[in-house]
Amino acid sequence: MILDCGVVAVQWRPRRSTKTLCNSASPSLTAEQLRQQLDTLHKEADTTRIKASNARLRLIRLSEAVEKIRRQAAVSVQTGKENEARELLFQKKKIMQAMEKLKTRIELFDQFSVKLNEAISMKESLLIGNMTLDLEVSESEPSSPVRIVSPSEENITDDNLCLDPDNMEFAEDQEMQVSSVSQRTIHSENDCNSLENSISEKMLNDADDTHDPRESSTYEDFVTQIDQQLNKIQEELETFVRVSNLFLESKKRPEYSKVQHATEILEGVYHIRERIAIIKQTK
Repeated sequence: MILDCGVVAVQWRPRRSTKTLCNSASPSLTAEQLRQQLDTLHKEADTTRIKASNARLRLIRLSEAVEKIRRQAAVSVQTGKENEARELLFQKKKIMQAMEKLKTRIELFDQFSVKLNEAISMKESLLIGNMTLDLEVSESEPSSPVRIVSPSEENITDDNLCLDPDNMEFAEDQEMQVSSVSQRTIHSENDCNSLENSISEKMLNDADDTHDPRESSTYEDFVTQIDQQLNKIQEELETFVRVSNLFLESKKRPEYSKVQHATEILEGVYHIRERIAIIKQTK
């Protein structure tokens, strides 16, 4: 039996990526250009690994074919078919030559893969250095100066009028924006403290004006008076929290703890009034 193995020997030369490898030393490359070149190098490296793997698989198949031809030639010699054995040995010689060329090609693939990996490492180092340099430059740039201007007496008067809880009106759909925060920082802190004191005094005065719940004759009157007092406390706390949020820019300020405490008290008032409403419904 004669195995017809057609072998085509093609000389292979690795493609030179001189443009990609040489540009790695260019100092004017941007981060985006480096990323694009890295993507190209990674694709080239993957293609080279696939070609090298296919070449190794072909080398294994040729080795199996050579072994098969050798056994067939031995059988032909034993059976006296010398011409057939001679032809088989000639085919074996051609396959062996193709295998040598294939081994050389695999070595070139491996060398090219090493060069590509070196270029990828160099590009990655350049990209990291470029990004680090950009970060250092951005940190070294001086920030725009912030000028703190003391408010005039007219502004102080207007602010005091706006902070009066009896004159404040808040639209539900209106977006309130606070501008020139850096120019009113010191004044807003004092206004928050003044607002807190005025609201506390008003709450005490309202408490004095209301009747003592203990003077109620019935349980329903007692619950109703408590709910009325809680309603007033709720309104004052809502006003305080809403106004304070306009002047507190950062949570790191000491006034934020006061607002947070007032918010917690307000949530407690909500909860108590809900329970009172449930009690009234069950009566």
